[in-house]
Amino acid sequence: MSGTILVARQVKAPARLVPARSTAHKGMLMDESSVTREAHHAAPRCLLSLHEKANGTSLDGEGIQAWLEWEWEAMRWRVPVEISRSSLEALVDRSTVVLEREKHRLVHQSDWRRWGARGGRETLRRYGSGWFALLARRRWGRISPEDLEAARVLR
Repeated sequence: MSGTILVARQVKAPARLVPARSTAHKGMLMDESSVTREAHHAAPRCLLSLHEKANGTSLDGEGIQAWLEWEWEAMRWRVPVEISRSSLEALVDRSTVVLEREKHRLVHQSDWRRWGARGGRETLRRYGSGWFALLARRRWGRISPEDLEAARVLR
């Protein structure tokens, strides 16, 4: 789960994703124009999962990597690295604003590649290179959704 952007029209999330912890932004999106608006967090929600990983692991290679990733993102978003979980959660909730979809996408234009790479590394770690290769083939249109689903059953 790692840093997701909430949209007005939500598609059912895969079971492995953690649901949003806060729903304060939903009230801001519940009207006729909500189809073209999205909730934007000036302090992105991905900081919550990065904070958990950084503070919930031992200082082995993986733990150090988690801490560095948290530290880099926290500094990028001007969040104090030593912030408590509850303070971080409150900061993320307070930073929520509603933006038009196109403006929101422009604001995060430089973030997509970094966030996507993080998600890709997590998928690779969880499911292995075979599944990762199947996902790539599906994305490129080389296998059908049915082929991907059939491979899921075999795993």
